[in-house]
Amino acid sequence: MKTKLLISALILCIISANGQSKNYKYGVTAGGYIQQYNGNLGNSFFKFNTVCFAGVSANFGLYLNKSFDLNLGGSMGQFGYCQTEADANRVVSLKQRCPGCTNRLGMGELRAFMVSGNIALKYKFANNIFLKENSKLAPYIYLGMGINSLTDNMGRHCVNEGNHLSINAGLGIKYNITERLNIGYNIGLGCFMTKKVYYTNALASEDTDQDAEDIKMEKRKDMYMQNTLFLGFNF
Repeated sequence: MKTKLLISALILCIISANGQSKNYKYGVTAGGYIQQYNGNLGNSFFKFNTVCFAGVSANFGLYLNKSFDLNLGGSMGQFGYCQTEADANRVVSLKQRCPGCTNRLGMGELRAFMVSGNIALKYKFANNIFLKENSKLAPYIYLGMGINSLTDNMGRHCVNEGNHLSINAGLGIKYNITERLNIGYNIGLGCFMTKKVYYTNALASEDTDQDAEDIKMEKRKDMYMQNTLFLGFNF
């Protein structure tokens, strides 16, 4: 099953689409990204001096009209968080630590292999309302949903393996070298909606006896950020 998921994601990652036009309604792009984490373990968003995880991503896009595209996307790569010294010395309850990190004060670390697929509706500002449709610089925003398959890399049983649904949003800008060829930058956010990414002792035992701090941590959503550089081709 995981092999089929990986093959499907690879097919998606071979292609990626960006800002088509009425002359070229389909587009493919491919790119590489740096991925960062924000959740109960800590926050590495925009902290590029900390450990970052890398991967590849792609989308296939369909031109709907001058303002909207429909995008299908995929990505695959390492996902996680490496604790700082302050994180390592943070005192948390035994329930909030993962089964493989019970000998530490902090919650531990997270390292997983993540394969993702998503669908999104993209709004283009180069639509003859804000900018000319044939503008060289073409910014955009998008909103969609994704499914993310996580596999434990560390072997410490600290990853809640399986499929996780997410809400995805982001923005970016592309530079149209020609009407068919473009390069660009995209920053995307994913918020896991259905279950925790970090596998704690409380989840392992299905313990319902939680204190106020445990409840607060359970309510907090795990998120990821992808900073991507891409190359695109419209046809």
